[in-house]
Amino acid sequence: MNSRRTFLQGAAAAAAIGIGAPLRAGRAAVKPGRNLPYIPIEDIPNHRQYMRELVTALSDYCKKRRGDMAVLVRNGPELLIKEQREDDWQQARDPDGYAMGRYAAVGSPDGPYLAAIDGILIDGPFYGREKYDQPTRADDAAVLASCAELMHREGRRALSIDYCKDPKHGADAAARAKKAHLLAYIDGSGDKSLAHIPAAPPATDNPVHITDLSKAQNFLPLFSANAFPRRDLWFDALAATNYDILILDPFWRGSSMTIQDVRALKFKRLGSQRLVFATLPLGTAAVDRFYWQRSWHVGAPDFIAAADPDDTSRFITHYWLDSWKKVLGNYVMGLCDLGIDGIVFDGLESYLYFEAMMPI
Repeated sequence: MNSRRTFLQGAAAAAAIGIGAPLRAGRAAVKPGRNLPYIPIEDIPNHRQYMRELVTALSDYCKKRRGDMAVLVRNGPELLIKEQREDDWQQARDPDGYAMGRYAAVGSPDGPYLAAIDGILIDGPFYGREKYDQPTRADDAAVLASCAELMHREGRRALSIDYCKDPKHGADAAARAKKAHLLAYIDGSGDKSLAHIPAAPPATDNPVHITDLSKAQNFLPLFSANAFPRRDLWFDALAATNYDILILDPFWRGSSMTIQDVRALKFKRLGSQRLVFATLPLGTAAVDRFYWQRSWHVGAPDFIAAADPDDTSRFITHYWLDSWKKVLGNYVMGLCDLGIDGIVFDGLESYLYFEAMMPI
């Protein structure tokens, strides 16, 4: 979901966190119609808190099942702190909340959410966030820099993907990422599908064993295997790389990796160990997943909320419903059983769709 989103400023975030630029709400992933009905404030949920709680619950499950499992989130920087929208929502529903000490100040980091994650993956902090190979807008870049700095201060790992074919842009993005404590991947494919393995080896070919996220010097995000005509070609191409971390959609055209596949991929071509992460979209359902049934459509089952206009194979979900949580629970359990080292929760920004439908 790459549609443009409107940034909403979190007024006191910079002062509260001690970072130069405030975090702001992201751009709405899908824009609903303009003529929105009036909804009383008491009937408007805190959709971003629903997403925090979902991430936290799934993370808790992963950590209990596998104590060494790493949990990353992709984007959703506004989940890291309390922003102005949440403050407005709280004060409208409970005007005496601050006086009674029930609320944190705007800009305060969300402790439970931060405790549940080991890192964040940020798209386009310097290039390609809006348009491929174009510098990211200054205000967006400031927000994402604040996100990276907060993660660094909290002892978490921040990874980034910049989208630029121009070698000068790539070099600039890599240099700026290093300064911002970001582990960078520069995509030069020309599109943002993350479906290609670069022909060139990683810039830092690391021969040491990697058994911990904090030690990694490079990573490969491969979020689609559709470019590979055969399953074995997909697997062989991954096995031939020397990346410290592989972040993968573990499905090739509906066929999942096996335990044996994951075990084999945990070793780089040069022989040393690496980490294998799997992606899991939380806010969207996909027609090519094991759980999908042909009879499903918008409204049936109840967690299918709307079609994703940017991808006809995906649907936005009511991610807070127990029926969808059950699907995700089975998905997470299957990923854990594969023996992966970590999960990247994707599709978090679906809550922006619901916020746009229910303005405060």
